[in-house]
Amino acid sequence: MPLPTAILLNLPSACDPSEAVLLAISGGRDSVALLHLLREAGFTNLILCHLNHGLRGKESDGDAAFVRRLAKKLELKCEIEQADVMALAEKRRLSVETAAREARHAFLLRMAEKHDTWIVFLAHHAEDQAETILANLCRGSGLAGLAGMHAVQRLDSGLHLVRPLLHVRRGEIDAYLKSNRCKFREDSSNTSPKHRRNRLRHEAVPLLNDIFARDVVPQVLRLGSLAEQDDDCLERQAFAFLTAPHQVNEDRSLSITTELLALHPAVLSRVFALWFREVMELPGIEHDEIEAAMLMLAPKGAAKINLPHDRHLRRKAKRLWVE
Repeated sequence: MPLPTAILLNLPSACDPSEAVLLAISGGRDSVALLHLLREAGFTNLILCHLNHGLRGKESDGDAAFVRRLAKKLELKCEIEQADVMALAEKRRLSVETAAREARHAFLLRMAEKHDTWIVFLAHHAEDQAETILANLCRGSGLAGLAGMHAVQRLDSGLHLVRPLLHVRRGEIDAYLKSNRCKFREDSSNTSPKHRRNRLRHEAVPLLNDIFARDVVPQVLRLGSLAEQDDDCLERQAFAFLTAPHQVNEDRSLSITTELLALHPAVLSRVFALWFREVMELPGIEHDEIEAAMLMLAPKGAAKINLPHDRHLRRKAKRLWVE
């Protein structure tokens, strides 16, 4: 399948090629390929957004300059900012990778507000997806983690992240760039063994290919697709249950009904997660808090458990509420 056709098939119907959209571009091979593919697909109002993380000195500055020249050549709008990611990581006690991701999201949100568009194109491809799924597997993630990245993802901020290359292989991208003589920047950090993702890419995946005597990426992607399908089914069941009459009271407390107690744990855990997140609007609720909440439903379950941010979940008179 030609790559431009693949791009068109993976775009959500809400994407109007004539409207302004953001493209997160590093200057590397993947984002440069996506830029040219989107132009071939008819997108004429792209806004190139580049955040200089300041992690590679002159090389980072060169990336920003390259993006600026590319935007000028193609007569596209360009937004470039610089962030001190290392300082942010130290200040907030985050990994450099997490700090960089948060800085990018904050930057893209500002650009979305500035240009009044909430669609951001990202250039993650099939190998990126496989590496994400393997990393989540090793972290002990549930179905949501095993599903990996979504082709269209809506963030709480309102941003819609669109990843049209998510099922396109790296080799296909390289072939496209070569055949079209597209210039791009090489990121020297992509080969550094300091980064876990690089070790997954250069060590773990080739080893798995050797062990199973096959290319394992399609199988990992299949796992992700099945996990996403199953997770969506369970999420829909949880939503239908939580929005049924008499389940959530006017004071936002959760009724401990016979139907709630009869739920399968896979659905019950999602009911609690959805209630905490959407009804109670509580941040920072993780697996441990949800497991503790489920145990409160047992005959001799606790009447009170601790939640993040000095909050508590209480049980009394067949109700659960947060205080």
